[in-house]
Amino acid sequence: MLSMLMHSSSREVFQASANALSTLLEQNVNFRKVLLSKGIFLNVLDLMQKHAHSPEVAESGCKMLNHLFEGSVTSLDTAAVVVPRIIVVMKSHETSPSVQLEALRAISHFIVSGMPEESRGDTEEQHKLYLIRKQCLKNDIHKLVLASLNRFIGNPGIQKCGLKVISSMACFPEALEVLALEGAVDTVMHTVQMFPDSQEIQCLGLSLIGCLVTKKNLCIATGHLLAKILVSSLQRFADAPDVQMKGFQTILTVLELLPSFSKLLLHHSFDSVIFHQMSSGILEQKDQQFLRLCCKCFEKLSVDDELKGLMLERACEQDNSVMAECLLLLGADTSGVKETPPLICQVCEKTGSPRLVELLLDGGSREQDVRAALAISVGKGDSPVVSLLLRRLALDLANSSICLGGFCLGRLEPAWLGPLFPDRTPSARRETRKEHSLPVCRGLSASTGPEGTGSVSEGPGSEALDQLDDWAFIPEPFVDCVFGQSDDLDSEGSEGSFLMKKKTNSISVGEFYRDPALQRCSPNLQRHSSSLEPILNHENLLKRKRKIVSSDDSLRSSKLQPNTRPSDSTSSLVSEREYITSLDLSANELRDIDALSQKCGLLSQLEHLQRLELHQNALTGFPPQLCEMLKCLTHLDLHSNRFTSFPSYLLKMKCVATLDISRNDIGPSVALEPAWKCPSLRQLNLSYNQLTSLPEHLDTAAENLEQLVVEGNKISGLCSHLSLKELKVLNLSKNFISALPEDFLEACPKVESFSARMNFLADMPFLPSSMTSLKLSQNRFTHVPEAILNLPHLRCLDMSSNAIQCLPSPAHWKSLNLRELLFNNNQISILDLSEKASMWSRMEKLHLSHNKLKE
Repeated sequence: MLSMLMHSSSREVFQASANALSTLLEQNVNFRKVLLSKGIFLNVLDLMQKHAHSPEVAESGCKMLNHLFEGSVTSLDTAAVVVPRIIVVMKSHETSPSVQLEALRAISHFIVSGMPEESRGDTEEQHKLYLIRKQCLKNDIHKLVLASLNRFIGNPGIQKCGLKVISSMACFPEALEVLALEGAVDTVMHTVQMFPDSQEIQCLGLSLIGCLVTKKNLCIATGHLLAKILVSSLQRFADAPDVQMKGFQTILTVLELLPSFSKLLLHHSFDSVIFHQMSSGILEQKDQQFLRLCCKCFEKLSVDDELKGLMLERACEQDNSVMAECLLLLGADTSGVKETPPLICQVCEKTGSPRLVELLLDGGSREQDVRAALAISVGKGDSPVVSLLLRRLALDLANSSICLGGFCLGRLEPAWLGPLFPDRTPSARRETRKEHSLPVCRGLSASTGPEGTGSVSEGPGSEALDQLDDWAFIPEPFVDCVFGQSDDLDSEGSEGSFLMKKKTNSISVGEFYRDPALQRCSPNLQRHSSSLEPILNHENLLKRKRKIVSSDDSLRSSKLQPNTRPSDSTSSLVSEREYITSLDLSANELRDIDALSQKCGLLSQLEHLQRLELHQNALTGFPPQLCEMLKCLTHLDLHSNRFTSFPSYLLKMKCVATLDISRNDIGPSVALEPAWKCPSLRQLNLSYNQLTSLPEHLDTAAENLEQLVVEGNKISGLCSHLSLKELKVLNLSKNFISALPEDFLEACPKVESFSARMNFLADMPFLPSSMTSLKLSQNRFTHVPEAILNLPHLRCLDMSSNAIQCLPSPAHWKSLNLRELLFNNNQISILDLSEKASMWSRMEKLHLSHNKLKE
């Protein structure tokens, strides 16, 4: 110091002395106090002024001042002396990067706050800092710094110090306008672009952009560049909390100023950034303050329906079920973006995620889209997804049925069918939930009162976060007792954290939309398309739910407790119906149904099946072991398949009442096994096969048969009588029968309806007196047989398209209950109604067209 003063005229001595003192100050903190007490900074400033044109002196002097005031608490008088002189040095050596760097470092100790957070309430220090900054602003320090930043864009040290100084000046409202006019936003963005790997520069730049940006300086070009810079920085420093916090604060600020900025952000893939942060924040329960900030940004992005749909599509592409559920709860359209395949089809084609498929189904995917997705998943053999899609399309718990008809599946797999049947084991249901559970974001709702509404911050500072204090996050196990969970697909358990909103009485959106009774009781609760404000206050919510339950009969009957997991409509219906009783597998191009007979956990369900539809497939057989499993089956439909022989073991099913195996290729004969008796069989349909005779031993195997249909076969002769004491309906139409045995129906005393249309009959033997309906059209009758005229209970007779020449008068008919006589297309030339015409007083239909009647 002495040498510096004694040789004040030597620039080299000053430079060497200043550098030496800088080294001492850097190594010994106590040495600073000694030098400050001696007022050496005044000597340094005088010597710097004396050698004002020497950049070397300016550099070494500013360097010494930097180390001298580092960490020191200076007085306002000291600052008033030092700061203006440093500004003069900066102006004098604008083109020297080393001088600019050391000057910026020195001046930053006076205007950049270095106080810890807990000391920032010191009003005296704050006032001193304010005065210093204001004086610097008057001295145009902002212009000098911006010029230095622009001139030395490649110098990271100048950029860091310059950004710190500009940030300290941005606290003045008047400074913001001045900085904007000087192009500060463009300068800062340029700096951030030039140093993409510097975390400190990125953090400083993003924070400063949030302060400087205004509607006036946000043109389209600037917006595109800003969005690119923000997203790029957030992607590069995904695990740097300070960069993420500053970046999201800036984004929130810009979105407040310019809502259309959200489109620019998504154009540069901001969705992947916010999806990652929100998902990891929810699943890992990271910093709650930052997560609230993310939620606010997400809310702004979700205002536009088109952007919601775009984000939903991208969430599905990234297999992000957490964000997909958030977007669906906010009302995102499951149809996807225009001119693209349906979203559920894209998921099935690309990711095949069962969780995403489940969410899209719950979100209201259209039936035609679900069917298209089913075809894709079946082709890929994606069993879990196929089960989900089939469950949505086919499961009808209101009627205890599964309807898979017309899906053209081509094959069946046990893994597809198992999940369609309700699981009656409570422990199994719990294990399924735990195994497939995924923490999700639930309970999203718009706040309904003044306390729930809050304006978004206009700046990225601490005030922005203060206004987010009405957000809270609680672990899912706690919320699980409050919000109803869906059991539709046995995979909706969750173990993450829920986003909740304080100070609200809202009911869960998911629960509200699943429960019609809640909708009736809470007409004001509606889905908010642009709010991501979740709900909380456990006590208020429980009170409200108890009130709703007590005031609504339908909810009271469900007996739900407020601290237990309530089931949705699906599980409650299951508890009422117990089991699936109807299964429709028709029109699926199935070649076999071995999947039903395999030991795959379906046995307990198939035992309760009452109706099985298998028509319009390509089946050639029926698994015998399946007959033993179908213990309660009453209706079996196998028509329009490829059977070539009648599977007699079907009669081993003890409860089957209706068996339809028509429109196959069975023939030429059917020999039933006498030992296999089926007393429950009531209806047997063998029409449109290749039969040449009636089934043998039918009266033994199905002694209680009430309806027998063999229409459309190749039966030409009936050699023996039919012995079915309970038979009521017999259909022999469209065969080649020319005559019936005399005693053909003597052993069938209960026959009421007999149809033998389109045969070659010319006469009719004995008919039971119970007969009420006869259909004998398109045969070869030339007269009305006496057996028909003697029927006492006949109501309807169709003998059209024969060769009958005379219609007997009313006096010849024994029945007094005739309602319909169809004799059109015959050769009738005489009709005598002169005798007892009143016997036909109840006649409703008499067809005599296309005959030879003249009067």
